[in-house]
Amino acid sequence: MDQWENARVISLGILDRSSPVPLHEQLAHGLRAAVLSGRVAAGEAVPSTRALAADVGVARGTVVAAYEILAGEGYLLTRPGGTTVVADVVPRAATRPAEAPAAAAPRPATLDLRPGRPGTTGLADAAWRSAWRRASAIDPDDDVDEASGSRALRAEIARHLGRTRGLDVSPGDVIVTAGTSDALLLSLLALPDGGDRRRLRVGVEDPGYPRVRMILRRLGIDAVPVPVRLGAGLDLDALESRSGLAAIVVTPNHHYPLGSRLDAEDRARLLAWAARENVVVIEDDYDSEFPHGRAPLPPLHLLDPARVVLVGSLSKVLTPALRCGWTVATGVVGERLRAARDDLDLPVSLVQQQALARYLADGALARHTARRRREYRHRRRLLLEAFGAVPGVELAATDGGLHAVALLPGREADSERAVVDALATRGITVAALSEYAVGGEEPSPGGARAEIVPAGIVFGYAHPSTVQLWDAVGELIAVLAAHARPGA
Repeated sequence: MDQWENARVISLGILDRSSPVPLHEQLAHGLRAAVLSGRVAAGEAVPSTRALAADVGVARGTVVAAYEILAGEGYLLTRPGGTTVVADVVPRAATRPAEAPAAAAPRPATLDLRPGRPGTTGLADAAWRSAWRRASAIDPDDDVDEASGSRALRAEIARHLGRTRGLDVSPGDVIVTAGTSDALLLSLLALPDGGDRRRLRVGVEDPGYPRVRMILRRLGIDAVPVPVRLGAGLDLDALESRSGLAAIVVTPNHHYPLGSRLDAEDRARLLAWAARENVVVIEDDYDSEFPHGRAPLPPLHLLDPARVVLVGSLSKVLTPALRCGWTVATGVVGERLRAARDDLDLPVSLVQQQALARYLADGALARHTARRRREYRHRRRLLLEAFGAVPGVELAATDGGLHAVALLPGREADSERAVVDALATRGITVAALSEYAVGGEEPSPGGARAEIVPAGIVFGYAHPSTVQLWDAVGELIAVLAAHARPGA
């Protein structure tokens, strides 16, 4: 335990009770530094939470929270028997030579930072295993009784939305889906088409979630782009100039990928337009669990439940590999959705639904979300600090969610592609912001084309370990700073 004596000294030195930074985050920072500096060896057992709490002079829960952060980041591992040890991570200083070779050979991508994936390390904890063990220990049902999903899971989803989004949702208004894509497909299939689906026109955000456009293309529905402007959000003037739309798909809480959100006034204006034009609003509430310091606004569904279809999932808070989500809709729209679900049948295993119902009922999802929220806020703070010293590069979309957008000076597509390619040679995969643009966009009301999407890259910061992320951030900054210099 001699090395941990040093770690305790470090942690005692950094605990500032007058600081606005919570004590558990300060403690995690000190222990993280001890691991990265090599003062604590890989495989060494850490002190018990009770022992370290007594030594540092904090509550045991503070140490538990710090250990949870470090385990989620990949610094600590839990081994059979309950022993927690230091993970085998290479100190950051040892990962980079003092001088890089003059001409480093390109290497294939080894770290995928494209957005959309949460961290899954530590997900299969005792609560997770218990929920699945209990669900698999009972005889399976002989058939699917309700295509909308198991009553237990729909009831838990309704309670979950009441706690987290302030919605008074009836389980009968909830339909279980195989993730967001299935929910969007179901919502679009439920639109009235007058017998000719090719006549349907649906508004989409530009830039926006590419999967929406793929689904529309498969269904033979016209995608009508509505510009989203950096810092200003959905262009409602442009939206109100569109006519003949059956629906519009929006991400009002945290636009994907630019990160803007509709304020209360714009939400009221959007819903008033939808009522006048008899348009169904499909609200993709994809990452509202992670607001990062700003108070979340109520969902559009709360303001107009008869017109708004709320789409949500467990993809960002757990993993998209579960393929489990939901829609919430009432009135005529809800009836059409349930009829479409009846026709297509239930795509999610009832055993999985029973396990997830138990996981939610036990409060395990709420606890897991709270842990992830602390971890992602820490990572966001690291990003903001690191990019704050890079002239010419602006970091956007960081007020929520699991991704960020690094904006480049100017709007040259060649510059954007050069950055993506340069990062690929360093073993890092990111997405170009232009990949989210619709293309071929309609003229704006004045006849001029709407503002084009700015140049930039989109990257996620939730999936890799913090050690991997921090090394990748160094590479990102080096490449972006080089391309942001005048004349680059």
